[in-house]
Amino acid sequence: MKRPEREVPAYLDTPRGLVTPEGTKFLTTESLLNEFAGEVLQKVSLSSLVRRTEIWLRSPSTITMWALPLLLAVGPVWLAGLLALLLYFGWSIFAPSFPFSPLIALHRQLERPLLLAVYYIIGLTLLAWSGNTAAAVVGLVVFVAFRLRLAEYLLRPPLSLAQKRMYPLPIPDQILRALILRSALRHGISLPELNRLEESARNAWLTSKD
Repeated sequence: MKRPEREVPAYLDTPRGLVTPEGTKFLTTESLLNEFAGEVLQKVSLSSLVRRTEIWLRSPSTITMWALPLLLAVGPVWLAGLLALLLYFGWSIFAPSFPFSPLIALHRQLERPLLLAVYYIIGLTLLAWSGNTAAAVVGLVVFVAFRLRLAEYLLRPPLSLAQKRMYPLPIPDQILRALILRSALRHGISLPELNRLEESARNAWLTSKD
């Protein structure tokens, strides 16, 4: 009988914060989260919250990849590219403010590699058949760039400047904090100590930049 594969842990707890298999780093630790939001973590596992945070971190790429073929189909290539870039920047800047569970569940489905691959095969094939070869090529290049996370890497420096102006914490910690707060509200839990947790993470962030 085949033994079931072991599930990859959602994170590794280190003295300097949580680290995920994808390389996402949080400046808070499991012990700190249990100290300040332990009642919430009894209702919603930290592993689930971390996984949902990572899905939301990837959501700018996901939504841009789904929008691009539609933009290429209805407008010139340069305008489609510009709108896709603005969508990516806008979503990256404002998304940490609203990590709603239904949207996270939707993005969990939308980011499935097979679904995205089928969508692009159909979309780019239709563009090529309609004679819009340039749009099909641009769509393919952008798809590969996002799947390999090259676009995310290249766009990170200007995005970081804007995000640091808007949020007191690094984006992973900001999203995780928002998800904890929403879970607390949903279960009627008061978290008066959460500000101390945020202050601890912020101090660690500032120290790491010195």
